Amino acid sequence: MRLPDICRTSIKTRLKYLSLVGYMARIDGKLDKEEIGLLKKMSKRFQMSEEHQKIIFSEQTFSDQQIEEIFAELKEKQLQYSFILDLIAMAIADGIILEPERLMLAQISGLIGLQHEAFHNLVNFAQATSNLSEDKNSDPMYQYVIDMFFTWARNKDVKLYKQTTFAINDKVDAYLKEDL
Repeated sequence: MRLPDICRTSIKTRLKYLSLVGYMARIDGKLDKEEIGLLKKMSKRFQMSEEHQKIIFSEQTFSDQQIEEIFAELKEKQLQYSFILDLIAMAIADGIILEPERLMLAQISGLIGLQHEAFHNLVNFAQATSNLSEDKNSDPMYQYVIDMFFTWARNKDVKLYKQTTFAINDKVDAYLKEDL
Protein backbone atom coordinates (compact mmCIF):
# COMPACT_ATOMS: atom_id res chain seq x y z
CA MET A 1 0.00 0.00 0.00
CA ARG A 2 1.36 3.40 -0.91
CA LEU A 3 1.14 5.90 1.93
CA PRO A 4 -0.22 9.36 1.09
CA ASP A 5 1.98 12.46 1.30
CA ILE A 6 1.24 14.84 4.18
CA CYS A 7 2.96 17.61 2.22
CA ARG A 8 -0.14 17.78 0.02
CA THR A 9 -1.92 19.43 2.95
CA SER A 10 -1.56 23.17 3.41
CA ILE A 11 1.60 24.62 4.92
CA LYS A 12 -0.61 26.22 7.58
CA THR A 13 -1.97 22.82 8.65
CA ARG A 14 1.50 21.26 8.69
CA LEU A 15 2.78 24.17 10.76
CA LYS A 16 0.02 23.70 13.35
CA TYR A 17 0.69 19.96 13.40
CA LEU A 18 4.40 20.36 14.01
CA SER A 19 3.94 23.24 16.43
CA LEU A 20 1.90 20.92 18.66
CA VAL A 21 4.53 18.20 18.28
CA GLY A 22 7.14 20.80 19.29
CA TYR A 23 4.97 21.73 22.26
CA MET A 24 4.94 18.04 23.26
CA ALA A 25 8.74 18.02 23.06
CA ARG A 26 8.94 20.96 25.48
CA ILE A 27 6.01 20.08 27.73
CA ASP A 28 8.28 18.51 30.35
CA GLY A 29 10.22 21.78 30.66
CA LYS A 30 13.22 20.92 28.51
CA LEU A 31 14.13 20.04 24.96
CA ASP A 32 16.54 17.09 24.87
CA LYS A 33 18.96 16.52 21.99
CA GLU A 34 16.95 13.45 20.91
CA GLU A 35 13.79 15.54 20.77
CA ILE A 36 15.57 18.31 18.85
CA GLY A 37 16.88 15.74 16.36
CA LEU A 38 13.47 14.16 15.85
CA LEU A 39 11.74 17.53 15.49
CA LYS A 40 14.33 18.63 12.91
CA LYS A 41 13.81 15.38 11.02
CA MET A 42 10.05 15.85 11.07
CA SER A 43 10.36 19.46 9.91
CA LYS A 44 12.44 18.33 6.97
CA ARG A 45 9.98 15.56 6.07
CA PHE A 46 7.13 18.08 6.26
CA GLN A 47 9.08 20.45 3.96
CA MET A 48 9.06 23.32 6.44
CA SER A 49 11.05 26.47 5.68
CA GLU A 50 13.59 27.88 8.13
CA GLU A 51 11.08 30.58 9.04
CA HIS A 52 8.48 27.94 9.89
CA GLN A 53 11.05 25.90 11.83
CA LYS A 54 11.69 28.93 14.04
CA ILE A 55 7.99 28.93 14.91
CA ILE A 56 7.99 25.17 15.54
CA PHE A 57 11.01 25.44 17.87
CA SER A 58 9.75 28.57 19.62
CA GLU A 59 8.51 28.53 23.20
CA GLN A 60 4.84 28.45 22.20
CA THR A 61 2.26 27.28 24.69
CA PHE A 62 -1.22 26.09 23.89
CA SER A 63 -4.35 26.10 26.00
CA ASP A 64 -6.56 23.02 26.07
CA GLN A 65 -9.04 24.90 23.89
CA GLN A 66 -6.34 25.76 21.31
CA ILE A 67 -5.19 22.14 21.26
CA GLU A 68 -8.76 20.99 20.69
CA GLU A 69 -9.29 23.52 17.88
CA ILE A 70 -6.08 22.55 16.10
CA PHE A 71 -6.84 18.89 16.61
CA ALA A 72 -10.33 19.33 15.11
CA GLU A 73 -8.67 20.68 11.95
CA LEU A 74 -6.20 17.79 11.86
CA LYS A 75 -9.00 15.27 12.33
CA GLU A 76 -11.03 16.90 9.56
CA LYS A 77 -8.07 16.32 7.24
CA GLN A 78 -7.67 12.71 8.50
CA LEU A 79 -4.33 13.44 10.16
CA GLN A 80 -5.31 12.30 13.67
CA TYR A 81 -3.62 8.88 13.68
CA SER A 82 -0.39 10.16 12.19
CA PHE A 83 -0.51 13.00 14.70
CA ILE A 84 -0.92 10.74 17.75
CA LEU A 85 1.91 8.47 16.52
CA ASP A 86 4.18 11.48 16.02
CA LEU A 87 3.28 12.77 19.49
CA ILE A 88 4.04 9.37 21.02
CA ALA A 89 7.35 9.18 19.14
CA MET A 90 8.27 12.63 20.46
CA ALA A 91 7.26 11.67 23.99
CA ILE A 92 9.50 8.58 23.95
CA ALA A 93 12.38 10.18 22.02
CA ASP A 94 14.25 10.84 25.26
CA GLY A 95 13.55 7.32 26.53
CA ILE A 96 10.68 7.90 28.95
CA ILE A 97 7.14 9.25 28.86
CA LEU A 98 6.83 11.77 31.68
CA GLU A 99 3.58 12.79 33.39
CA PRO A 100 2.95 16.02 31.38
CA GLU A 101 3.54 14.07 28.16
CA ARG A 102 1.25 11.27 29.29
CA LEU A 103 -1.50 13.78 30.09
CA MET A 104 -1.27 15.43 26.66
CA LEU A 105 -1.27 12.04 24.96
CA ALA A 106 -4.36 11.04 26.96
CA GLN A 107 -6.07 14.30 25.96
CA ILE A 108 -5.39 13.72 22.24
CA SER A 109 -6.33 10.06 22.55
CA GLY A 110 -9.67 11.15 24.00
CA LEU A 111 -10.21 13.61 21.17
CA ILE A 112 -9.58 10.84 18.64
CA GLY A 113 -11.95 8.57 20.53
CA LEU A 114 -9.41 5.81 20.97
CA GLN A 115 -10.33 3.04 23.33
CA HIS A 116 -7.94 2.72 26.28
CA GLU A 117 -6.57 -0.54 24.86
CA ALA A 118 -5.95 0.93 21.40
CA PHE A 119 -4.10 3.87 22.93
CA HIS A 120 -1.84 1.56 24.92
CA ASN A 121 -1.24 -0.54 21.82
CA LEU A 122 -0.04 2.59 19.99
CA VAL A 123 2.32 3.43 22.86
CA ASN A 124 3.55 -0.18 22.93
CA PHE A 125 4.12 -0.04 19.16
CA ALA A 126 6.18 3.15 19.47
CA GLN A 127 8.21 1.71 22.33
CA ALA A 128 8.78 -1.56 20.45
CA THR A 129 9.94 0.22 17.28
CA SER A 130 12.26 2.44 19.30
CA ASN A 131 14.03 -0.73 20.43
CA LEU A 132 14.45 -2.26 16.98
CA SER A 133 17.85 -2.38 15.38
CA GLU A 134 18.71 -2.03 11.73
CA ASP A 135 19.51 -5.72 11.34
CA LYS A 136 15.74 -6.40 11.40
CA ASN A 137 16.16 -9.24 13.91
CA SER A 138 13.80 -8.32 16.66
CA ASP A 139 12.69 -9.80 19.91
CA PRO A 140 9.58 -11.94 19.21
CA MET A 141 7.57 -9.84 21.66
CA TYR A 142 8.45 -6.64 19.79
CA GLN A 143 7.52 -8.33 16.52
CA TYR A 144 4.19 -9.41 17.99
CA VAL A 145 3.41 -5.82 19.08
CA ILE A 146 4.37 -4.49 15.63
CA ASP A 147 2.27 -7.12 13.85
CA MET A 148 -0.70 -6.29 16.08
CA PHE A 149 -0.33 -2.59 15.21
CA PHE A 150 -0.43 -3.29 11.48
CA THR A 151 -3.42 -5.60 11.93
CA TRP A 152 -5.23 -2.89 13.91
CA ALA A 153 -4.34 -0.19 11.37
CA ARG A 154 -5.63 -2.29 8.46
CA ASN A 155 -8.78 -3.46 10.26
CA LYS A 156 -9.69 0.05 11.40
CA ASP A 157 -8.72 1.53 8.02
CA VAL A 158 -6.41 3.97 9.80
CA LYS A 159 -5.01 6.60 7.46
CA LEU A 160 -1.28 7.13 7.96
CA TYR A 161 1.18 9.20 5.94
CA LYS A 162 4.64 8.47 4.63
CA GLN A 163 5.98 11.20 6.96
CA THR A 164 4.45 9.58 10.08
CA THR A 165 7.10 8.44 12.55
CA PHE A 166 6.90 4.67 12.84
CA ALA A 167 10.39 4.44 14.35
CA ILE A 168 12.91 7.05 15.45
CA ASN A 169 15.68 5.25 13.55
CA ASP A 170 15.31 6.23 9.87
CA LYS A 171 16.29 2.81 8.48
CA VAL A 172 13.88 0.97 10.79
CA ASP A 173 11.19 3.54 9.93
CA ALA A 174 11.63 2.89 6.19
CA TYR A 175 11.63 -0.87 6.76
CA LEU A 176 8.35 -0.74 8.71
CA LYS A 177 6.68 1.39 6.04
CA GLU A 178 7.42 -1.31 3.49
CA ASP A 179 4.84 -3.46 5.35
CA LEU A 180 1.98 -1.10 4.51
